Amino acid sequence: MKHICFFLGLLMLAGSAAAQTKIKTMDLGHIISDSTSINKELGAKLGLGSVNASSSVIEIRLYSNIGFPGTQCLVLQYDKGWKATKYKLNAKDEVVKSVLKPAGGIDAIAKAVIGYNVFSLPTQSAINAGRQMLDLSDNEIMSVQVDMSDSPCYYLQFKVSTDSREYKYCDPKAYAAFYKGQHEYVDFANILKAFARLETR
Repeated sequence: MKHICFFLGLLMLAGSAAAQTKIKTMDLGHIISDSTSINKELGAKLGLGSVNASSSVIEIRLYSNIGFPGTQCLVLQYDKGWKATKYKLNAKDEVVKSVLKPAGGIDAIAKAVIGYNVFSLPTQSAINAGRQMLDLSDNEIMSVQVDMSDSPCYYLQFKVSTDSREYKYCDPKAYAAFYKGQHEYVDFANILKAFARLETR
């Protein structure tokens, strides 16, 4: 009986030690890094330095209206928890900084952004933009393309530990509607929706 009690005690002690040394992780999907793609001056007017120089463990920046009135950047940062900040140029070209506290919290939004492959999407210019259709009258294959000029463009920069990259999409929702089956446009459109939720109260 003493041996059984001793053995059970050892098992409980081993289980307790294993529980204390369990490593915490965060699933990030696949990360494609290219620090040379980062435009270090992109956030200069907003008072933001290079994303590579960020002290955060994870930083995701979404820039919009670059070069136009109302230039802004939404920033998601992770150290021991998630936080969100908005930087925007007002009518006088002054930087207005706001800490964002969405109604449902930031964690679910950050998880959604990561789930839409934010760290592995290619830049829009790298996506095969061709679409083939069959002309049923003569059975010939036609290539169809669309080019939307003057559409709103978004720049996304991220840094995860020592990995970083920047990429750009213009009017992803319209391109997703035209190029059905190109999940990259859908993913980026969903990233935009998730970032928009950061401003809901």
